[in-house]
Amino acid sequence: MKRWLTAVVLVPPLIGVVGYLPSWCFLALTAGVAAIALEEFFRLSRSTGIQVFRPVAHAFSLLLVGSFYWSPSDHSAVFWLLILAAATCLVLTLRRGRKLQETLPSCGVTLLGLVYVSTALGLLLAIHNRPQGDGPSWILFLLLTVWLGDTAAYTIGSLLGKHPLAPRISPGKTWEGAVGALLGNSLAALTSQILIPQIPLIPRVLLCCFLGIAGQVGDLAESAMKRGAGTKESSELLPGHGGMLDRIDGVLFAGPLLYFCLRLIGQA
Repeated sequence: MKRWLTAVVLVPPLIGVVGYLPSWCFLALTAGVAAIALEEFFRLSRSTGIQVFRPVAHAFSLLLVGSFYWSPSDHSAVFWLLILAAATCLVLTLRRGRKLQETLPSCGVTLLGLVYVSTALGLLLAIHNRPQGDGPSWILFLLLTVWLGDTAAYTIGSLLGKHPLAPRISPGKTWEGAVGALLGNSLAALTSQILIPQIPLIPRVLLCCFLGIAGQVGDLAESAMKRGAGTKESSELLPGHGGMLDRIDGVLFAGPLLYFCLRLIGQA
């Protein structure tokens, strides 16, 4: 019940921000989500004893997200921002006189967070600000595909799940749930004609399934991180859903895939 109530409360405002409000509203939302998810990711890393450069990470997270907003087609700034973030971490390390074996994990996890969370979410801004003007529709299509797949996986897995998908990573996930997710992705393809009418049905079904598989991989990746950190949820921010990172883990993998698919077919 908590899961459904949270969705009912949050989904309508999200649709409004993505599809109807000025693009800077989606920028503000993306920057806020990135900050929360990045903090949850760092909380997982601290559970394993790895300290990170939090102020540096959050500052560069804002710069990364902003670079995708102001330059949705040319992402050369992203490369230089990541290099500069790494250099900043190393300079701070030298000033503190820390040992190399302490430095590399801290720098590595800080940069991983910027790539895994901030860069992936930044690509959503690049999609949203597409010159073709249909970016909001693609974002809604992505969210519909991933989250409908999640819902179908949760429902079918709870009712019919018997065969574990990855017991060492997430004992609750089953092959039945994974197949259910693909059915949910296919349903998203059937119901998204109004969002992307330019894509025929069969290619749209295939795209939804590819995005759904990427979303499931993202879910398993975050489950592996939580298991390594010895926790069940990244936080308790969203009742029934866990933390922000738990809610967007699939989007962090499916979003970049959608972006590169659009680039591949000349749609970006």
